[in-house]
Amino acid sequence: MKNLLTLFVLLFSSSVFANEGSGPITFAKDFQKRFSEYLNQIKNEPDWRFAFAVHPDGANDWVASSTFARAEKKALENCFKKAGKKKCYIFARGDKIVWDWDSMPNLYHKDDSFVDWRDVVVVIGSGNVSLDNYTQKKFEEYLTIYSNNKDVKEMYFAVSADGMKSGDMEAILNNDGSLNKNLEKKIKAMAIAECMSNNNKQPCYLYAINDKIVWNFPIKSSDNQFENIESRLTKLKSLFDKDLITQDEYDAKRKEILDAM
Repeated sequence: MKNLLTLFVLLFSSSVFANEGSGPITFAKDFQKRFSEYLNQIKNEPDWRFAFAVHPDGANDWVASSTFARAEKKALENCFKKAGKKKCYIFARGDKIVWDWDSMPNLYHKDDSFVDWRDVVVVIGSGNVSLDNYTQKKFEEYLTIYSNNKDVKEMYFAVSADGMKSGDMEAILNNDGSLNKNLEKKIKAMAIAECMSNNNKQPCYLYAINDKIVWNFPIKSSDNQFENIESRLTKLKSLFDKDLITQDEYDAKRKEILDAM
């Protein structure tokens, strides 16, 4: 039994180390900030297991899950989809950098721009917004990941009011295929918090849920004020009926629409 246990440990260790990267990396422009956000999330979620994957050319992604194995598997898959090519490896496991490179810079700088998801009010965006080129690219990466992830129940994409900053987060299914509703609300807030961290703590709003844009753009086709308001209220009620917004969010938005009459 002892020999079998030793063999299992050796095999497990070999597979773990095989996932770890080594050698030079071309760090993306926002890598330092993204890694700082990752470290802050670890401090706020001690019961989760985190993994950060990187491609030597710069593509990266991180995932939190119930086990390191699941977190690493999803982080590597997401990184591969962003890179569009193989050779993504684990950069960090938990708060420890495991990538082997003699010239690795110090990435453990304190990030004062971090926004805690617990301080976030989840609101679906409204009004005119146009994503800049960088944010549009991020959104396209997000859609690619969603379309290829069968075990992701919900994904959320948040943007700033000027369309220049973004954040995204995914909720992974439990082993039984279910999704905890409390976790779903939490992941929405985490997506917005990541966007706010990138936006100097300024407000961000939900832009998309899964592959559907939920941002409320102004209605342009109607010349009739009451028809316009009726249409907006109908869409709002549809979001509420689908449990995409809370009762408080529904009541607040409904009041805002009616007050504008």
